[in-house]
Amino acid sequence: MEKIPVCRKALIKSLKKDDWDNLLQRIMSSYNDISRSINPKGLLKINLTTAQIKLLTCFSDRDEHTMTALSKSLTVSMPTMTAMVDRLEAANMVKRERDTDDRRVVRVRLTPLGKKELEKLVHIRRDEMEKILMHLSEHEMKNFLVSIETVAQLLTKARNKRDLGVSAL
Repeated sequence: MEKIPVCRKALIKSLKKDDWDNLLQRIMSSYNDISRSINPKGLLKINLTTAQIKLLTCFSDRDEHTMTALSKSLTVSMPTMTAMVDRLEAANMVKRERDTDDRRVVRVRLTPLGKKELEKLVHIRRDEMEKILMHLSEHEMKNFLVSIETVAQLLTKARNKRDLGVSAL
């Protein structure tokens, strides 16, 4: 069972159980709504699993990653990451290479086919996001941008604290 940090226990105690449950339910519901909206129907045209899509998108800002970095980034175990990379390697979308300085380190790069698939994913997501945003007013778009950037900052801050074992309060 997960050990709950003291600060989180204090926060939970400060709220009534129903209030805490309601807060979590509203956050999860909003998260699910966002996920449904930004995972476009156009992705159904791509013959990749959700996990494979997530793995490919890790290469949006970097040409290569270590297996360890990919595992941490997607919060999956090394055996799970190995299986995911195995499947993408079999599909000729990624290539694994041992580090020349440290043979224990395995680096993963996109192949030309992998880069093409990633470009297709990015294009589909961008098109779908544009279709959604076109139904908002300029004011709503600005509010959406500020809101989503705030959410991203808060989640990054919370995730970093969690990963460092730092309490929230």
